[in-house]
Amino acid sequence: MDRGILFFITSFAVSFVLFPATIKVLRKYNLVDSPGGRKIHTEQTPAIGGVPIFLGVMLSIMMWLPLAYIGEFKFVISALIITFILGLRDDLIDLKANQKLLGQIAAASLLIFFMDIRLRSMYGLFGIYDLPMWASFLISTFTFIVVTNAFNLIDGIDGLAGSVAILALLFFGSWFMLVGKVHYSFFCFAFAGSLLAFLNYNWAPSRIFMGDTGSLLIGFFIASSTIYFIDTNYQLPADSIFRFNAFVASGVGIIIIPLYDTLRVFIKRVFSGKSPMVPDKNHVHHILLKLGMKHAGATVVLIMVNIVFIGIVVGLKDFSDRLVLPLIIGLSIVMGLFLDLLYKNRIKNVKKDNQEPPKETEAKQVFFPKSA
Repeated sequence: MDRGILFFITSFAVSFVLFPATIKVLRKYNLVDSPGGRKIHTEQTPAIGGVPIFLGVMLSIMMWLPLAYIGEFKFVISALIITFILGLRDDLIDLKANQKLLGQIAAASLLIFFMDIRLRSMYGLFGIYDLPMWASFLISTFTFIVVTNAFNLIDGIDGLAGSVAILALLFFGSWFMLVGKVHYSFFCFAFAGSLLAFLNYNWAPSRIFMGDTGSLLIGFFIASSTIYFIDTNYQLPADSIFRFNAFVASGVGIIIIPLYDTLRVFIKRVFSGKSPMVPDKNHVHHILLKLGMKHAGATVVLIMVNIVFIGIVVGLKDFSDRLVLPLIIGLSIVMGLFLDLLYKNRIKNVKKDNQEPPKETEAKQVFFPKSA
């Protein structure tokens, strides 16, 4: 754990020092995100914050990861570089959706085929266990794409994506350390350190956004960590104290906020007759803002919700997916319905207030005005 702290501190320090210079350069060359349209910020804000995050992680890895393991993890590093370049290119010049998709598939393929980071089983879901390689590749690639873009979608208010990612990374990093996957845990701690530095500049009022450069990079690494966690956990001895018997539900619960929010908006768009790929303001964080919360308040609420789900995962670690997965899905749906109900009631109250007739004293003044 001491070495994990070293990775964390180094990446934090490097990123923390680089952010002010990055903000200054981005403003100088007008590489900013302007307000308007769907965007809810009100000032021009630099939007390629993923660069200091990436540099902090990479310098930390290169400084402290033993040279013998650099070669072992070269495909992880290569996949992260591909994802970083993909996001940077999209921030500078918009990429088409199919181009981003191909880039994500390429990065995922490196980890699936060369690092064997994949879902090689259904872990008992629907009574299915081992998967043939072609099915494992398809399901794993789909998971990479969904989780990567889910983090991209929740990057809508100050502090949210970074905070949710830190929670997941600290959990995964600690768990990998405990089960002997020490060197992979170093990547988790390095990312967590850089993101903590980022939050110093992204907490409301934000001085910089992570942009696709950061959100795709973070989302991709957490996707790989989730997949690696699920499969490694499944292979632990049945009597291991670190084993979670709800193999799939444990991974889902740890990153529930981006997963639930993505599924929710896609379903709403489809039922509204819209394309699921057309952006809107129906994300959970948008609803919280419409209920009157500030960015910091909405972020704190969602962080607390995520912590509750992680607590459920840990508290029910001895129970199987048959119990834990329906529980997590059910709680997510109930909380989503409750949030929608609050929002509908607020709309009704606003309409009611706007339609109220003038008070009696006001009415008398209208029809019988005071003489001058």
